Amino acid sequence: MENRSVHKSAGRIHIFTALITCLLLLGAATGWADDVGISKARLIQKSEKSYVLEVDVTRRLVWAIKAPIFPDRFQVSELTYINQAGWIVVQTTASTAGEPLSPEDEILLPWMRNGAAITVQWLDGTLHQGLFLRSLEGIHVPMRFLMPATRSLGEVCREHFTIGLGHLTFKWIHLLLVGVLGCMLPSRRVFTALLVYTFGQAFSLPLADLGLPGFDLLFADILGAVLIFLLACAVVRQWSMQPYFPLLFFYGLLHGLAYAQEMSVLEGSLDYKLPALFMFNAAVDIGHFATALLLVLAAKLFVRLPHWEKISSYTIGTLSVALLAVLFQAHVMTGNTQVLAFKDSQMATQFSLPVSQKPQTGQQRPRGARRLTNPVMSYLSVEPYEVRQEILIQARAAVRFLGVDDTGKGSIPVQSLGPVKKGLLAVIQKANLIVIDGQPATPVLARADFVTLGPAGVIVRPEPTAESLDDGIVGVTLVYETPEMADEIYIDWRLFSETVPKIEATTTDPFGGATMILSPEENTWQWKSRLSGYRVPVIEKITVDKKQLPIVSILLFAAAAGLFIVSIRRKKMLLGKPVLLGVAAMGFVLYPFVSFPVELPGAAQWKPSAERTAVILEGLLTNVYRAFDVRDENRVYDRLAMSVTGDQLAQIYLQNRQSLELENRGGARANVDEVEILSVHKVNRFENNGFVADTVWTVSGSVSHFGHTHYRRNKNHALVTFAADGESWKIKGIELIDEKRLL
Repeated sequence: MENRSVHKSAGRIHIFTALITCLLLLGAATGWADDVGISKARLIQKSEKSYVLEVDVTRRLVWAIKAPIFPDRFQVSELTYINQAGWIVVQTTASTAGEPLSPEDEILLPWMRNGAAITVQWLDGTLHQGLFLRSLEGIHVPMRFLMPATRSLGEVCREHFTIGLGHLTFKWIHLLLVGVLGCMLPSRRVFTALLVYTFGQAFSLPLADLGLPGFDLLFADILGAVLIFLLACAVVRQWSMQPYFPLLFFYGLLHGLAYAQEMSVLEGSLDYKLPALFMFNAAVDIGHFATALLLVLAAKLFVRLPHWEKISSYTIGTLSVALLAVLFQAHVMTGNTQVLAFKDSQMATQFSLPVSQKPQTGQQRPRGARRLTNPVMSYLSVEPYEVRQEILIQARAAVRFLGVDDTGKGSIPVQSLGPVKKGLLAVIQKANLIVIDGQPATPVLARADFVTLGPAGVIVRPEPTAESLDDGIVGVTLVYETPEMADEIYIDWRLFSETVPKIEATTTDPFGGATMILSPEENTWQWKSRLSGYRVPVIEKITVDKKQLPIVSILLFAAAAGLFIVSIRRKKMLLGKPVLLGVAAMGFVLYPFVSFPVELPGAAQWKPSAERTAVILEGLLTNVYRAFDVRDENRVYDRLAMSVTGDQLAQIYLQNRQSLELENRGGARANVDEVEILSVHKVNRFENNGFVADTVWTVSGSVSHFGHTHYRRNKNHALVTFAADGESWKIKGIELIDEKRLL
């Protein structure tokens, strides 16, 4: 511990400014206790084709909840209302005789609320969560974000093969390419030219695997239109096709790399990237050869027409110019570079928070209460790793609980504030027995502060001042640590008086909330998790995977290249060209599907691709943020050590601890729900076998504070330095470039 203290007191290094700033923003003083109007809802699958949707609201907000709109094949029951001592659970059932909910479905919630935090429990017990904000029509809930969807290799291959077939007709570029080749070459050589393009696309597989960046697919197709024009000119002037073979190969190469670039917007297993690219290329190639075959058959009907080749080439050349004009007008000038109709088939994650939501404006925040509605109001927040009880007590009720005669007194002098807070803590802990999961609980943190209520919510007074007995408020916070997340809580509340005959008690958990009234006759406060199977996100090492190498393909490429080189030296082909091309083609076919993990010296220090870097950094940043979900310093330190190098471990620990203590309001802390890497612009090598990634990410979090849950999302752009430490990746440093609050 002494060594740690030495490290903590060392000079402040700002290399982790980004991480600290994110947590500061999550706890920004202007926003924690404002109610942005986000309701917690639960979608529970009762049977294969039956679902129950329920949402917790207060009595005054029941009017804002309307019947949800499921897909047309569903029958939705009328809303039912369940009274829970002040809170209302609005419930409806949706069932179907057709297909159950699928990732393509969407539920529309026509609620007059700013958003909904949805927890879905599927029939197999798995839980998924998502935050969705309101649009003009209501709250759209795409099921792909909330379903435990894992696509098989076959499904991925079929999807991208279909996309490739659909792309054949994009502005007729690929069909015109086959047409101009048919005008320029004899029948057999048309297929040879298309084979050159095919091998160009095939070479995009290993280059994409190595992380070579590509252009937009629109740019590649514009080059294709230019190539069609050049080929049409060659037909008119009767030039040889031979000089254009390299251009065909280059076009195929760029086209394959462009699709690999387009796939970067999709989320899914990196192991499926190359098979998806292969199937897209294969669909385009099959379309080319099928179109060429039809043209060859059709050409026999027109071969006797005079000048049919020139007429066709002039027509195709004119169309290529028109295509270029259309592409520039419809895409380049408008900035619309999207040419593929992706389904946005984003893989669902257990804690997905979609980023395509609009931030809330300041006008949506209510002014907030400036006075207590009851002399004593108690709030129970159930979170991963802790249970937190927060209590607001009117100053006059507080001194009466202490047995002080307040007759004729109007305020508490400054010198008495400390004894009042200390005495009140002792009284509350004695009269507020709490049992968590069957065991009596002792708080790890107990504090009392004089607070104010206003538009920004509950705020601890920065400086002591005489407190009015009628307007002053004491905020008490009791924090109880739990191994993971509590399953059942029992509170025996015994603190009542003649002026405080009842207590308003509110419970908030990740799945919803409820309020009940406690009285001397009914003083037991019980909470039990309404959804089973919830698993607290864990921190795990981000391991350095063994390099997957296509050994079989490499051997085939080496054999084909070796035979070709020997044949050149001997000036005699040892095997025919078709055999050599067949061997190379087999290598390309097996390349995306057959690979083996190989442990080679220095493999851990190979520069990862942009896609792999995104996966690594998402895991590391998530670990760093979630390291502070617990309060015990040793546990935080140990959790951080799994993702941060030893040189910076003490520094990030100290600075994050200080920022959290500075920004919390009586004990409430931010919980980071998700870190999402939006883009990785480039990855460069750094000293001592490190790598620097220019990356943009969002961090989404929530906090429950005095009965309300509030949400934040921030966007960060930074240079992140990371390296392999043994068998795991760790962060070495972060240089913040830009930061922005989104929600």
